[in-house]
Amino acid sequence: MTDNAYSLLDDVHVILLRPRWARNLGSVARAMKNFGLHKLTVVDSQIGSWNDAYQMAVQANDILENSTTTDLTTALSESSWVVGTTNEPPPGTRVMTPREVAELAQERGAPTLLFGGEINGLDPAELLRCQVVSVVPTASAQSSLNISQAVGIYGAELYAACEQQAKAASPPSKQEIAGAPLASTEMLQRVEDSLRRLLENSDWIKANRPKNSIAALMQPLYRADLTEKEVHAWLVALGKALPR
Repeated sequence: MTDNAYSLLDDVHVILLRPRWARNLGSVARAMKNFGLHKLTVVDSQIGSWNDAYQMAVQANDILENSTTTDLTTALSESSWVVGTTNEPPPGTRVMTPREVAELAQERGAPTLLFGGEINGLDPAELLRCQVVSVVPTASAQSSLNISQAVGIYGAELYAACEQQAKAASPPSKQEIAGAPLASTEMLQRVEDSLRRLLENSDWIKANRPKNSIAALMQPLYRADLTEKEVHAWLVALGKALPR
């Protein structure tokens, strides 16, 4: 991965093969935008007017405007690895879940996600052109997903994997550096209670301060990843300052 863990999403290529309904196309664009995907290709479209697609895309019209239309061979020509999605994998085929695809993408780079049309999906010959066959785990009573739902699931898993990668690459926390346990919320609440008692009769409170003023003072402490030792020092200091 590059320094920007989310840059992988820019290169994920979504290909829709034989889409039939404009509203589904628009919903696919919206799902892609939800999870940072941008690159859409439509192959052998059965859709006439795209007006309904733009209506369903909401704030993802740019995905439709920048999409390309071509044949499948051309669409796949620059792909380093292709994931064929299906709910009926050929017998004996090793399949991966969307989560496994997302995890593999952290090693192999951005995949091309190939989705079949709403009626028949991808046929066996089309799946043979894919390096990976993937199936979304579903209840047996209804294994068929709307195409926009399927795109959303793969997008969500890819986004989550990138988010996990970003967290793993983030600087170590104060606790990790110092090896000291972080203060519990209960300890911080004791600081807040002590601070409230200390200030309850002060001119600062009497100056028509809102009830959440103490909470506003405490917010930086809640966010600071203070250690138990640091919060204990606060409690000792406040304890000495409080009237006995």
